Amino acid sequence: MTNIYEEELTHEQPGGHMAVHAATPAGKLGIFGWSIFDWALNPYFILVNIFVFAPYFSAEVIGDKVQGQASWGYIQAIAGASIALLSPFFGSLADAAGPRKPGILIFSLLACTGMASLWYVMPGMEYPILQTAIGVVIAATCLEFAIVYHNAMLPAIVSPKRMGFVSGLGIATGYLGAIFAFLVWLLLFGLPEMPALGLDKAAQEHNRLVGPLAALWFVLFALPFFLFTPDQPRTGLSRMDAAKKGIAMVIGTLGKLPYYKNIATYLVARMVYYDGQSAVFIFTGVYAAGIFDWPTTQIGIYGLLIIMAQVPSSLLGGWLDDKFGSKATIIGAVSLFALGLLMLVGTTETAAAFFIPVSMEPLEPLSFIGSALNAAGFETSAERAFLALGVLTGLFAGPSISSSRTMLARIAPPSMMAEFFGLYALCGKATSFMAPLTVAIVTSAMNSQRIGLASVLVFMVVGLGLMVFVREEQSTAHTEH
Repeated sequence: MTNIYEEELTHEQPGGHMAVHAATPAGKLGIFGWSIFDWALNPYFILVNIFVFAPYFSAEVIGDKVQGQASWGYIQAIAGASIALLSPFFGSLADAAGPRKPGILIFSLLACTGMASLWYVMPGMEYPILQTAIGVVIAATCLEFAIVYHNAMLPAIVSPKRMGFVSGLGIATGYLGAIFAFLVWLLLFGLPEMPALGLDKAAQEHNRLVGPLAALWFVLFALPFFLFTPDQPRTGLSRMDAAKKGIAMVIGTLGKLPYYKNIATYLVARMVYYDGQSAVFIFTGVYAAGIFDWPTTQIGIYGLLIIMAQVPSSLLGGWLDDKFGSKATIIGAVSLFALGLLMLVGTTETAAAFFIPVSMEPLEPLSFIGSALNAAGFETSAERAFLALGVLTGLFAGPSISSSRTMLARIAPPSMMAEFFGLYALCGKATSFMAPLTVAIVTSAMNSQRIGLASVLVFMVVGLGLMVFVREEQSTAHTEH
């Protein structure tokens, strides 16, 4: 395999950071390997975190939806705290050592172990919360550390002019992976009365399977990344020296954050609007179930359609990013996402987007599409309006996620890329409890699901306001004089 760094200039900058400047971007196979890594990892988030295992854990393992949701929230908070505390260190360690792949491999194997362990989480077990927490925290934290390293490779494998497209390609590929993995589970295990492999639905084996399925999917489809995507060369430091230097780099970066004011402003802005967007995906299924009494399978189909819509929108977002810039793409996508959410929470059994009359009376299947919607459970105009608005709103999530990581790649110092992507992960997780907590508090105080979900609009408005002050320009590594 040809290494893209064979003809590059590598030197140490003042301040101790290794600057690596690629003379030639990675070839098509290298970019394919980098992109398909998203395909490999996304099924975990879709199958475990959102649509299958989380509802199963809440409703079946815990047996109380309120207590189950609270327990799941605490587990996610523990994982978020671990990521927030450790991801900057691991990012700076990679910057000091050079190669990213060894860390990605180690964390990927640990993450798969955590995923596979979820098979043993079942109703009636003695310590369900503890066992689930161990598996989920290991899977979530290790997967996030692998993502930090993976994201940090983007500037080294593609020229700045194509970073937006390649980032969007990765996001779109990830959504496709989630779609196919979900369809595999749905068609082979979720829908059939007699699931494949002789699984016993009465023992919840079809739901418990999603952890091992996500792990197997990851192992199979991460291979092209390890085989074809070139890594950075070693800096020459031993592991111990790299670890010491990594710690020093984290402390140094935090101490110099005032110098990186533009990056700090961006990270806070992204943290706020991303928290709001994440909460929408966490609660939109709960909102739909509360209004329309949708079962888990129907909520899964609803989510699947949203994910499918994000594949072309992510590719389009990558093109817009390269043409108009990351900042403009983020502001446009988050603004339209917020507008879509506003219309979504204005949809009830009697009105869509606050003012369009709808009803809960079943509709006649007058076309193939109508028949398909009825078969999927979307039989009324109110349900179809909510479905349509959900898909339209979700269209803008892919471009905002893609351009968010491209934005950091465009403004962070090249020699500190993994370190800043560690801070990027920190900011993505450090306050991830705030938007869900806000929804819970407002819902209880106002006794209204609609007002509770609408409260996350504040996060997007604040994040957009901060984005106005961010400049899309590359920073240089700070040096002490």
